[in-house]
Amino acid sequence: MSRKVLTNALLLGCLKLAAPALSLAIVAAVSRRLGAEGLGRYSLAYAWLTVFGLLAPLGLPVLLTREGARDPSRLARLLSSGLILSGGVSVVLAALLAALAPVLGSDPEAVEAVRMVAPALLPAAWAACCEAAFLALERAGPVVAASLVEHALKVGLGAALLYSGDGLNAVLGAAVLGKLAACVFSLVWLRRLGVRVKPLADRATLRSLLRRAPVPAASAVCATLYWRIDVFLLSYLRGAAEAGLYTAAYRLLDLAILLPQSLCQSLLPVMAANGAAAGAAANSYRSWLAALTVPVAAVLTVAGAPVLGVLYGERFRLAAPVLAVLIWAAAPYAWNRYRACVLVARDRQGADLGINAGLLGLNAALNLSLIPAHGALGAAAVTLSTGLLYGAAQMLYLRRTPAEVKAPA
Repeated sequence: MSRKVLTNALLLGCLKLAAPALSLAIVAAVSRRLGAEGLGRYSLAYAWLTVFGLLAPLGLPVLLTREGARDPSRLARLLSSGLILSGGVSVVLAALLAALAPVLGSDPEAVEAVRMVAPALLPAAWAACCEAAFLALERAGPVVAASLVEHALKVGLGAALLYSGDGLNAVLGAAVLGKLAACVFSLVWLRRLGVRVKPLADRATLRSLLRRAPVPAASAVCATLYWRIDVFLLSYLRGAAEAGLYTAAYRLLDLAILLPQSLCQSLLPVMAANGAAAGAAANSYRSWLAALTVPVAAVLTVAGAPVLGVLYGERFRLAAPVLAVLIWAAAPYAWNRYRACVLVARDRQGADLGINAGLLGLNAALNLSLIPAHGALGAAAVTLSTGLLYGAAQMLYLRRTPAEVKAPA
């Protein structure tokens, strides 16, 4: 593994570890002050924000990273066009999310929570495009710094409001403010790097992005729904309390996949710019991914109950069996994320979309079958089993294509 890739991966992983850890702090505060029901509503609102937030950037971040890495001289034009496109879509989606809140929320308080997070879509979309630009330049530091700015406001202000007597809506308002601050911070830093955003986009670049965006956008939405549909179905089929217990375990899975996720983020621009070299080092990367996930899963399988009790309170020790199953999804996730990067670097987004769509349908069907009878434990089993099937589908496709990642023309 190259030193630059390793440095960027470690920087993203180690420093971004602080962001989920801070998020875990606000989740723990919500659980202690508002109970499992409050945590369930918080998680449901964030789940819908995540889904709509994947639509808002139109799949542009992956294109910005790949194309910007291949030709850095085009990055400013690419980013300007990306911000215009994602900005317009974000405004429409924010209005739609607010309008659909009565349908998406599981109870009146959840409806208000969904409405509170809707304004975050615009800064979240722009921040995603800025992050893609930083990654195209292989600069992980600004990405981490922007994330820390966001979480400092989200957690610091949110916790202060919560412990001063305010409710869930105040916490979510602080989260929206954090996303806005991270967006502004990123734009200023990019300008310092010479990537100057212009209010008028290059028409050719705009048309090119608009033509190519639907496939990665659809793939991102399918992937996000795949990882979040269990929270939705648990909320509707078993109630907010069950969803809250599942979310407590899921937050630890989110932490476990952070380091392999960071490694794959660092690899994408390298694969795009020098695909043959990245492909030759594939075995090394897969070994690193295994080392980053399997030991964590083993420890949390054994020590899950006390960890959950310390983080969330004694009542959440009930989620230990769920965690013991769910945490093992970290290993297939890491390998699947790596293979998804290979597909994107090869310009095979269509295959990635097909695999995502197929596994999303299977995931939904299995959750609908198991959640009514088995609740959170059934959802965890579905996440693990479909993750393994997801990887099998990717490997089957890649074995039928050239083994090496093609360098861009």
